[in-house]
Amino acid sequence: MLRKIIFFSLPVFAVGVLLMPVDVMSEATDQDAAHLKAGHKKVEGVVTDIKSGIYTVKTESSTYTLSENASIRHGHGAPKVGDNLILWVSENNMVIDAHPKEQAAQAHRSISGKLVNLDNVKSEIKLSTSQGETTLKIKPETRSFVDLPKGTPVTIEVNENGEVIDIHRDQR
Repeated sequence: MLRKIIFFSLPVFAVGVLLMPVDVMSEATDQDAAHLKAGHKKVEGVVTDIKSGIYTVKTESSTYTLSENASIRHGHGAPKVGDNLILWVSENNMVIDAHPKEQAAQAHRSISGKLVNLDNVKSEIKLSTSQGETTLKIKPETRSFVDLPKGTPVTIEVNENGEVIDIHRDQR
């Protein structure tokens, strides 16, 4: 009797074990999927140096420098040497988002529309969407966006503070 129970329950147990990590992984990577779709890569690194409000983060493949002010503005506090960080790096190899490894990143949102105005000097972007025109601030560290002609269909990525951190020309 015991052999029958083990014989029939073993396949059920094996399927359960195999499917469980997929379910956990899908919940944990919804935010990652949005970044990856935008062409970003996720890297983990360690703060190795801090000088004059600039901190250096060493990853497996590269070294990045980030502003301490941006971290404070995002509510993460000033990093310390030895802190582990998660960095999201754009296709231009620029850090567009950084979070302490132990803090989960809040979901970013995407807004699609036609570009009305892109002003890198004022750090503002204006879009015409189905809900009307909207003006958003561009994150100071990422305001070197390529000039796009007015009327270009774009999708912008907005961080948890309502700042534009990335812009992509829509492929229509």
